[in-house]
Amino acid sequence: MKYIKRYIILISIALLGLTSCIKEVEFTGEETAPLPVLNCLVGDGDTVVYADLTKSLFFLRRGDFAPIIDAEVVLTCNGTEYPMTLVGDSVYMLRRTFAAGDMVSISATMPEFGTLTSETSLVPVRPTVSMTELKMEGNDAKSFTIKFLNNNPGNTFYKVSVFSKVQSDSIVDSTWNKYISCYDSRVLLTNSDFPSVNEGHFLLFPGRNFSGDTCTLTIDFEETMEPRLSYYVEVLSIDESLYKYLSTAYSYYSSRNNPFTEPVQVFTNINGGLGVIGAQSKAEVLIRKES
Repeated sequence: MKYIKRYIILISIALLGLTSCIKEVEFTGEETAPLPVLNCLVGDGDTVVYADLTKSLFFLRRGDFAPIIDAEVVLTCNGTEYPMTLVGDSVYMLRRTFAAGDMVSISATMPEFGTLTSETSLVPVRPTVSMTELKMEGNDAKSFTIKFLNNNPGNTFYKVSVFSKVQSDSIVDSTWNKYISCYDSRVLLTNSDFPSVNEGHFLLFPGRNFSGDTCTLTIDFEETMEPRLSYYVEVLSIDESLYKYLSTAYSYYSSRNNPFTEPVQVFTNINGGLGVIGAQSKAEVLIRKES
């Protein structure tokens, strides 16, 4: 016991020493000018697409991004330009039906910043998903297995999440992502400069990690399944730009409070500003229906 007390005393002294080294340093540099931030997501089967256009914040400032409401925003699909309409403080909208195989890009012209453009994204094919097994211990779900077609594996990436919802009188009362994990080596393998995500509120991995035209995954799902809820697994086929954005944003939020990590630069495919245009196609499969 005396050795334990001794270690506790030594650790306390060490922590006090570290605390005494902390010093607040006033920032004396110049505040950088804001940049335009343009985000847009296009999905297979979408009939309405929204773009969000704001100004970036200096890293020491807090608050909401300032909206940009005087821009001409244009979404280009398969070579045809479609002007978008301002419908909110920073939100621009386009009514058009989009499908897998569409090539989309976006631009915005603003008095303050000039014109910014984006790279082109390809809307991926919607995955075909089936749920083959749900392992339960009493009311507790432990894992489930899913299969889905691995369309165009060289250029397709996947985002998998689980959510539950309760529905009454055709109104969804609640929905939220569940914590899941997967330690399949094909998910852990990145094959890219951008990391996979194998645990959290979603999984993220490249299709090229899987050989053949089918992905089969067993996913851990530690959840007490409530009778009044229905549970679903959502599989998104996403393009490479959205994959890079999600993986770097995940790394940024995971490491921003760690003083021993290098700052993470969140991916952008917007030229002349920040943000991302990405493409996705969604499929859902029921894990368990409410009882």
